[in-house]
Amino acid sequence: MEGYEKLAQLMGNSRTDGHFLIFQKFESLSAQNILYLQAEIVNLQETLGGLAKENAESDCPERKKIAQDWWSLSSAKDCEQWETFLHLRRTLKEYYEAIAQHQIISSIPQPHKSDLKFLQRWLERPNMGNCSLVGADRHVYDTNTFGLGSLASKHGNIDPLTSLLLYSLPSLYHRLIVGPLYRLFGTWVKKPEGYVSDTRESVTDTRPRPSNPSSNQSVSEVERCSSATVSTYQNSRKDSYTSQYPSKKESFDLESHIFLYRDSYFHRIASIVGTLISSLIPIGSIVVLYFITDMPMRLVIVGVFTAIFSIALSLMTSGTRVEIFAATAAFASVQVVFVGSTTNL
Repeated sequence: MEGYEKLAQLMGNSRTDGHFLIFQKFESLSAQNILYLQAEIVNLQETLGGLAKENAESDCPERKKIAQDWWSLSSAKDCEQWETFLHLRRTLKEYYEAIAQHQIISSIPQPHKSDLKFLQRWLERPNMGNCSLVGADRHVYDTNTFGLGSLASKHGNIDPLTSLLLYSLPSLYHRLIVGPLYRLFGTWVKKPEGYVSDTRESVTDTRPRPSNPSSNQSVSEVERCSSATVSTYQNSRKDSYTSQYPSKKESFDLESHIFLYRDSYFHRIASIVGTLISSLIPIGSIVVLYFITDMPMRLVIVGVFTAIFSIALSLMTSGTRVEIFAATAAFASVQVVFVGSTTNL
């Protein structure tokens, strides 16, 4: 499996949660197409107006009737006005479809930088994808995120806290926990993508092996594969083979030696963290206000906790400004009621 087919397998892998479904949006070409259609419609409109005026001012009764009777217009033989209008109708439909499609394409979010960075490396590095495109489209993924769109279903619709966990926690978890344990215990800890045991059809690697592979060579780099869920082992030298594999009976597809971490795990963690924080802020506010009896200091505490609450809402939820404002006002009112009820205690 090589080239486009191999790249499509990476993009379409359900375990990558769509993070590598990255394509050019061609917004400038789409806009140019709309401009041409617009110019064509304007010209057809002028032509149609001129033909309608000629028919209305004609001395021929049949041509005058065209301006007042649709049936006469549509059934007239070799009627240039009607043919022009039919052409205009088709072009107008194409124009509206192009506008609707452009609006949809423009709303597609840009890919995360780490997603694109991994895809670029995967396409180029021999011990990863090694299937760089060689045609006119070979530079499609050589640029930054400008002009590219990501079709990841949840991309761009998550709160900042979840986004932070999705794009930071997998790499940290892999470097600190999975990586060291994998070097010690192999696939007993976690199996990478491309792992094939001796009971399955082995993956054939057609690339030449080094004549004297080092028996104690170690993996020196853990590379971020997906901005949300992927980490991979990368040797310090390209095309080098390590002896980190658990046994001789087990083989790996070195071009797919990737560790995947599903988005759902980190969405769950973000949900738990958000729930804990949302419950701790009100409790913390009440506890602090209970032990402080000085009224000016209480008002300061109310303001501080209200600000913390509003910032937490903006970071841990995808609520609108109106929703955040309403929730913050409700939280502040609860604190004020508590302060008022405990003033004389």
